[in-house]
Amino acid sequence: MKHTTNIPSSRIICSALAILLLLFLFTGCAESGDDSVSEQSALFASGPVTVPNASSVAPVSLADALPDGTAFAVLFVNVGKADAAILRVGDATVLIDTGSAESAPQLFAALNALNVSSIDAVFLTHSHGDHLGGLDALAANYSIPVVYSPFFSEQDKNGVGKITKRAEKLGLAHKELKAGETVTLKNEVSFHVLGPLEQNGEDDNDNSLVLQFSYGGKTFLFAGDMQFAEEQTLINSGANLKSDLLKVGNHGNPDATGDDFAALVFPAYAVVSTCTQEDPDSANTRVTAALAGSEIFVTQDFPIGVLLTCDSAGELTVSNPARNDAGLDVAIQSLDADRQTVTLENNSSSDANLSGCIVFSARSGALLRFPDGAVLAAGQTLTIGSGGDFAFPNEDKPLSQKKSNTVTFYDSLGTRLSRYEQ
Repeated sequence: MKHTTNIPSSRIICSALAILLLLFLFTGCAESGDDSVSEQSALFASGPVTVPNASSVAPVSLADALPDGTAFAVLFVNVGKADAAILRVGDATVLIDTGSAESAPQLFAALNALNVSSIDAVFLTHSHGDHLGGLDALAANYSIPVVYSPFFSEQDKNGVGKITKRAEKLGLAHKELKAGETVTLKNEVSFHVLGPLEQNGEDDNDNSLVLQFSYGGKTFLFAGDMQFAEEQTLINSGANLKSDLLKVGNHGNPDATGDDFAALVFPAYAVVSTCTQEDPDSANTRVTAALAGSEIFVTQDFPIGVLLTCDSAGELTVSNPARNDAGLDVAIQSLDADRQTVTLENNSSSDANLSGCIVFSARSGALLRFPDGAVLAAGQTLTIGSGGDFAFPNEDKPLSQKKSNTVTFYDSLGTRLSRYEQ
């Protein structure tokens, strides 16, 4: 489904009045970035908003959303109040953030939706758990050649970067990036690092890795959780921020996407990654007003996520990929915390194709993605764990022995089929 922007005149008038009011309020304010930030934080009202554009994108099958030969796709994953985007260019796949540990099943369902079999790189915009929490499960189930993160980043009390520690723990190659550097993906797409330009010791959101890249003549800007302070450093640097798509900073909270920044980016499309039930201040009315010239999409309104594709002519299409009914009658039969095993049972009279299906232990964050070709015969069981048919990768004790735990079984596209509470 192709989308064009058609803004009601009343919305334009309201936005113009809001801008005039802000200009009046700011008259006489100091021009420094810090003063601007404090004034904006005090003035802007908060509150969630339902964006009408999102509901206008009807669910479509994955075959329609991703026709054969699709060379470029970016899926902004519905990972709740977290952040994860999967970029596929030809046969290369890159992730920008990995969601939270709790949302790992949704991240894996999105990877399955894009038929991802290998990952070429992961960019982590900053150290907060809602952006890097899914990295452990990802590294356990996929080979990750390299993790990129910002040079300016939050450190522990010993002066070691938190992302550096996580990468070392997982045995992942890691490279810190500075503004002005470029990372080229298999000679297809070059990611240009715009920020951070300096260390912010107060809030790691304002140390977010800000990436810009182009494909098919269209430019994409990923802002991480960048807030007013980092936005001002980019504006002061004179960077060309104009982009066709903006991954909105900090989940659309009112302390980010200032009017000046939004005007310089002026995107045709804007995507907010959030769940407003978890974060009522996100997808904020002030932010959507600043982006009044854009079509705005919020990931919570899309079961798998907001899928954007670009053809060779540079035509952008937004789709709402739907979950299909896998027709599986498979459930968790038992959980044995002492033996650290989970047993699944196929209750149907037909063999069950488990390819891409997900078993997730909430207490430990352990996740198993069944490999392609995995089958559970009709009426049979299989055991996950030590000595079983399959095991949670890289986990010695995936199940809690002393505390309550919930283990959930999902089909390959993230539909919950069975939940077992211990």
